[in-house]
Amino acid sequence: MEDLYDPEEKIMCPYNSSHHIRRCKMSFHLVKCKKNYGEQKMIPCDFNASHMIPKPELRYHHQICSDRKKIEAPIVKSQMKSKSKFPVPSIPVATEESWDNLNVATYDPKNYAESSAVLRHIDVESAGKRREFRLSERQRHNELSGAPSTAPLEPETCSVKLPPHRSVANVEEAQFESIKLEKQARKTYIQLKD
Repeated sequence: MEDLYDPEEKIMCPYNSSHHIRRCKMSFHLVKCKKNYGEQKMIPCDFNASHMIPKPELRYHHQICSDRKKIEAPIVKSQMKSKSKFPVPSIPVATEESWDNLNVATYDPKNYAESSAVLRHIDVESAGKRREFRLSERQRHNELSGAPSTAPLEPETCSVKLPPHRSVANVEEAQFESIKLEKQARKTYIQLKD
């Protein structure tokens, strides 16, 4: 496993707290300090030889040592390969079934939408074609629901016979003529409506 520590980081010597040594040089320093301070009973950690621990604290240090993970992780991982944390039961699946051999008609969404009560609309057609489509959709929905058709297939239109075109001398006469034609068209529409 790769060492995640910075080798240039300075750490404190376990023999003398005034010694601050770079991590990469600590093993050499410990050999020298052990000669000078040999009366202290320091024992190396089982997980990292540069950890010198007083004998009474060794058990506690083994529990909290940061290098313990580097040693025990591969061992635990190899033991866990055989045991699954969440076992998945094996389910037998029939392999004789083939969906390619089924004689079923293909799905046509257009036919399905025309024969069922699905709301459809057209966005990219002209206003006249959209109006005709809406009217035919109303009729189709009425036929599917069994209700009598209340909306006519074509909108009612009214035509008014206009007098032949003639030139108008001034603007006031033209306005008067248009008002007169509007009144005549309204009368005709009211008569047709009744």
